[in-house]
Amino acid sequence: MRAIIESALIPKSPCIVDPGNGPRVKDMDVFLSSSFAAPPAMDDPMCAEFARDEVLQMLLTVLPEEMAMVLWYNKSRSRGRICPACLRLYNLGDLLPDHSEELKLWSHNGQVPELEKEKELSGICSSVCFIAASYNYPEAIRSTWGRTAEELDDQTWEFLNTPGGGHDDMGLGLLLRMSRLHDLGLAQLCFPDENFDSDGSESDQEIEIEKFHQEDMDIVCMSA
Repeated sequence: MRAIIESALIPKSPCIVDPGNGPRVKDMDVFLSSSFAAPPAMDDPMCAEFARDEVLQMLLTVLPEEMAMVLWYNKSRSRGRICPACLRLYNLGDLLPDHSEELKLWSHNGQVPELEKEKELSGICSSVCFIAASYNYPEAIRSTWGRTAEELDDQTWEFLNTPGGGHDDMGLGLLLRMSRLHDLGLAQLCFPDENFDSDGSESDQEIEIEKFHQEDMDIVCMSA
C-alpha cells in the first residue's frame, strides 16, 4: 500500500519538453491521449479515414512504434504535425525557430515551397531533419524533398525502394518513402495481389481507402 501511495505522489515525466527552440514530444503514447494532441480532422475525408484505429494498427506492423504513431498523427490531422526526425510539435503555417547551429541545405529568404510541402506530406520540419531522414538515401535528397511519388522520376523511386545505405535509421527512411504515397502504401501491403497503379486521382485514392473498411483488414495485415 505504501509503495502505491508513494508511486502516486511521484510526479509523472512530462510528455512534452522544450529545449529552447520549440516543444518536442517526449512520450508519444502519453501525448496522443493528452489535451496537447490536436484532435483528428473528422471533417476532412482523408484525415478521417487515416484516423481509424485500424490504420494505426497497420502502421505498427511495418514501422517502429514511435514512428508509426507520428505518421498516424500527421496523416489524421489537418494542421497538427510532429516532425519524425526531431519530434518537434507544431502546426502547419507556424513560423518555426531554427535548430541550433542549423546548416541549411538550401538558402532562401522566406518560405521554401519544397519544405512547406514536405511538412504536409511527412511532417519533417526542416532541411536538417530531412537530411537525417534521408540518411540512407543521400543521392535522392534533392529529388525527393517535398515531392509525392507521382512527382518522382523512376530512378529516384526505385532507389527509395532499396535498403539504401542499410544503416539503422529507426524507421525514418521507410516513413519517408511511405509518406510519398497518398495511402502510405497500405493498400499494397494488405492486398499484395491487387494492382494499385495509380495516377494519384481522387477516384483511385477513394478505391484504395475503401479497402481499409473490410472487417478482416487487421487479420490480413498481420499475415502480410
